Amino acid sequence: MSTVTEDRYVDLKKICDKCEPKLFDILSWILLINLDLIPIEDLKAHKNLLFSYHLMNQDYKEAKYLAEEFASTDLPISKYYKDLLIFDPDLSKTKEISEMFFHLAKRRIEIIEKLGLRQD
Repeated sequence: MSTVTEDRYVDLKKICDKCEPKLFDILSWILLINLDLIPIEDLKAHKNLLFSYHLMNQDYKEAKYLAEEFASTDLPISKYYKDLLIFDPDLSKTKEISEMFFHLAKRRIEIIEKLGLRQD
């Protein structure tokens, strides 16, 4: 049985080129694709992971709150959040990109839940 190529991997560059090329350099530092492999406790303990998690689950209000929080810090990663809020202040393009980017991870999570498998 063959899988459609787009269902086997995600190319953030191609997605950004379709939606907003300026966001690729920014989002490549921020988004994490394999969120389904990270235990939920770890996601909740690390705000950068939590930002991606909220985007994956389409909780854009919380994602924007975390982006603003990161942008106001002196952490090295804050540069990317500042740039993100400059290029995409309402996160509208980021929402569009994240829906395509996290599609595969969401499908894997649905299968894991349907089969009753757990992350350890």
